[in-house]
Amino acid sequence: MIFEFLKIGEENAFSPEYIKTSLGFSSIRAVQKQIERERADGKVILSSAVPPGGYYLPSNKQEIRRFIKTLENRAKMTLGALDSAKKMLNELEIEEE
Repeated sequence: MIFEFLKIGEENAFSPEYIKTSLGFSSIRAVQKQIERERADGKVILSSAVPPGGYYLPSNKQEIRRFIKTLENRAKMTLGALDSAKKMLNELEIEEE
C-alpha cells in the first residue's frame, strides 16, 4: 500500500504527514505501523530524518548504505540502553538477596 505510493530517491521522500493525509490514515503512528508491516514482508522502504525527511524507495546503493548505517547506529544506542537497564536490575536484585 505505502510501498506502491512512494517515489524513488531521497529527494522525493514523502513526510509521514503527507502519507497520512494522502492515503487516509488516522494517525502518523498508523503510517509507521503500516511501514513496519511492509518492511517485515520484505519491502525496502527507506527513511531519512535529514530535513525535510520522510519515506522513499532506494534509487542507489549509497542510499541503502546510509539507511543501514542509520539503523545500525540506532540499534547500538538501543542495545546500550538495554544493557544499562539490565545491569541496574541485576544490581537491585542482588541487593534484595
